[in-house]
Amino acid sequence: MTPKKTLSNVSAALVLFLFLAVLTIVTNFWGLQGNKLLGWASYVIIIVGIIAVVIKYGKDRDNNVTFGNLFAYGFKTIAITTALFIVFSVLFYLIFPDYKAQILEIAHDSAMKNATPENREQVEKSLQMIDRFFWPGLIAGMMFMFAIVGAIGSVIGAAIAKKQPQPFGGDTN
Repeated sequence: MTPKKTLSNVSAALVLFLFLAVLTIVTNFWGLQGNKLLGWASYVIIIVGIIAVVIKYGKDRDNNVTFGNLFAYGFKTIAITTALFIVFSVLFYLIFPDYKAQILEIAHDSAMKNATPENREQVEKSLQMIDRFFWPGLIAGMMFMFAIVGAIGSVIGAAIAKKQPQPFGGDTN
């Protein structure tokens, strides 16, 4: 019996990245950056995508996997996806700086709407800090959120996937 080819972490990450990149492009070009529902869509894509690839990985390995194997596969996949998406985002906002300005404007409008007359100056200073530290905030925020959401997807996928680890990789008969 020839072994099945398993989906590599890189291939799985590329597929997941492409879904996220398309969502980002559509969201920005259609001017939907302020749509909170679309903001959550990327996290749903990550969770569902990681669950799907973890389950597929288990099936490709004839379920001869443990929870730890499956979780590690999912988490490695989200780590690669995160790196790809960070590079994409930096390039996207450097190529299209007006989208960065729109995001900062949305943050400003939202913050000022919730500000009281007493703390407007403090809100303005906070918004200036956000503008000044946009790149580190963007990168750190993506790393943090993708890690959390990817871990959730990895745990769920590893829990759902069928596991029948064989000692020493073979039959016990």
